[in-house]
Amino acid sequence: MPITPEQPIVVPPTTGETYTQQWVWNMQVNAPQVNEGSVSISLLPFDPVAQTLGDGNLLEIVQTDKLWQAAAEVPEVAAAMQAVINCVGPLRDWIKAQAEVPAEVPAETQP
Repeated sequence: MPITPEQPIVVPPTTGETYTQQWVWNMQVNAPQVNEGSVSISLLPFDPVAQTLGDGNLLEIVQTDKLWQAAAEVPEVAAAMQAVINCVGPLRDWIKAQAEVPAEVPAETQP
């Protein structure tokens, strides 16, 4: 999932690579209580042309332990949280449907 970083990420001069996007490498939401929660998003440099990820030592972590305050004050966070909630049912259905797909019957055994 590529996103645009606040500043382009330049790998130290040994390689001279410039990454114009970041890849959402890991995202974790923890909401153990209705009034308590955190979010942590790990971003790696991403080259959309070469489709490559940058070195892990350039990892950027965006995190807060004020999830619900962020959702109340940042419309994009609220929309993201709602999107996650909205996708649970359809994702469950999709997972069940994947498990129910019958294996193809070889042509020679079909009537």
